[in-house]
This record gives sequence, C-alpha cells and structure tokens, in this order.
Amino acid sequence: MNTQSDIKLTDQLERDLIERELGTQRLGFAHDVKRAIAAFQAMVERLQIQARNAKVVYANG
Repeated sequence: MNTQSDIKLTDQLERDLIERELGTQRLGFAHDVKRAIAAFQAMVERLQIQARNAKVVYANG
C-alpha cells in the first residue's frame, strides 16, 4: 500500500472508532449500504495498487 491509501484507511478507522465511542445512531439499511459501497471501493483501490505494484497494465472500459 502506498502512503495515501494508508492515510485514507487510518482516517476511516478513526471515524469508525469515534462513531462507536459517541454512540451515534445507526442509519439502518442506508448505513449498511454506505458501508458496503465503501468496502467495495477500498477493495478496488487495493486491487489497483497491487496491479500498479506488479506493473500490470489494465484498461478501463
């Protein structure tokens, strides 16, 4: 992982921790969807980083 993605991951973990500590109300289904989208985006980002590190060229489209 590069520094930028490490920072993003750290920021997300901090937000999650603060949210749990403050006892913020859960948004139910909408919150679950938001978290699922964020998890998918993080997975795609990790795959892109791995591809760059492996010097694999891929095409969007």
